[in-house]
Amino acid sequence: MAEPLRGGEYQDCGITDPVRLAGVVRGANVTKFPAPVTISCDFARVLTGWLRQDVLPAVEHEFESAVAIVASGPGYQCRRRNNQPDGKLSEHALGMAIDITQFQLVDGSDISVEKDWGVETEKGKLLQAIHAKACKRFTTVLGPDADPNHRSHFHLDTGCHGQDCTYIICQ
Repeated sequence: MAEPLRGGEYQDCGITDPVRLAGVVRGANVTKFPAPVTISCDFARVLTGWLRQDVLPAVEHEFESAVAIVASGPGYQCRRRNNQPDGKLSEHALGMAIDITQFQLVDGSDISVEKDWGVETEKGKLLQAIHAKACKRFTTVLGPDADPNHRSHFHLDTGCHGQDCTYIICQ
């Protein structure tokens, strides 16, 4: 873990327990991010659990190739939701969110949220399945069906929703 992270345009941005996640190891396979993502330690546990237990085995089973790269945004960004000038802080501003755009396989093929979502192919079906599994791990899962802001990626976060933080948003 690194030193607490503070700063940015908005006063409440920051991460108490930041980590820079470069990739995920599962067995003999190493799956990397194009650049390390800065997220909270707690969020890293949820994200790596989803990748190791749900995404990577499903891709390997379906396509007989390991995932080499998980294409994503940087994780931490001090900003408001949907990059709007007002409103609530995004979970990205607390290191508790990431946007996943694509999975690049060792065999050179890729599975793209923007291109393959909603298509009746093996890639489209896989994306639907891992989206559904994400809804069991994260408190917010937004994909291309949620709104135009999410047409190209899965937004995953562990933000608190509802009075007791048990409300799940899965779109």
